Amino acid sequence: MKHWKQVLLASALAGALAVPFVVRAEEGTNPGAPIPGQLKQTIQHQWEGHQPAHKQHRGRHALFLGAHRKMYLTLLAEKYTPGSVAEWKAAFAERERLVAEWKARKATEQPSDAERQARREQFTKLAQELKAKVAKGELTKEQMKEQLAQWREEHGGKDRKGLREALQPFKQVHEEFDAAIKSQDAAAIRAVLPKLLDEVKTVNRHLAAKLEQKKS
Repeated sequence: MKHWKQVLLASALAGALAVPFVVRAEEGTNPGAPIPGQLKQTIQHQWEGHQPAHKQHRGRHALFLGAHRKMYLTLLAEKYTPGSVAEWKAAFAERERLVAEWKARKATEQPSDAERQARREQFTKLAQELKAKVAKGELTKEQMKEQLAQWREEHGGKDRKGLREALQPFKQVHEEFDAAIKSQDAAAIRAVLPKLLDEVKTVNRHLAAKLEQKKS
């Protein structure tokens, strides 16, 4: 028996445009079999259409899994690692809960407009001073970036720093995923999906730990 799944995925670049397309799935499909033609087209469409957004899936972007990405990863899991689908769905549900709690807590910790303006002016002044030093040859551009990043971390960016550190081991995983999707390699997709699931769970644990710290 064959059935069709109608999926509306939001364009990662346009944001407001919905892109309808059909994904063909087969019941009882062998995860090791070659990619069926219709699913192969879907994978290629997703890689071409959403790969730039995937490249941005770093730092704070890793916190927010859009509906299109969750659906995409779920479809891939259903095809290549069907035994992990329940884990994916549970991890996504946990992320939604944690992000909602994180946003609610952040809303109560927002600085005043005056504080934000003062911080913005401080950063602008520092950036101008560092650019002048770069122009004089007293600093390299990399040193300037490092000092600006350090300033951000000292002024409210510690959460982002911690998340970046937690995600650093997954940099190679993202490259593996990009290569697998671009090449439409079924075996490679099947091998990398558990690593992506581990990344989702890692971010969940990071968020949960941060929330616990803020409660204490």
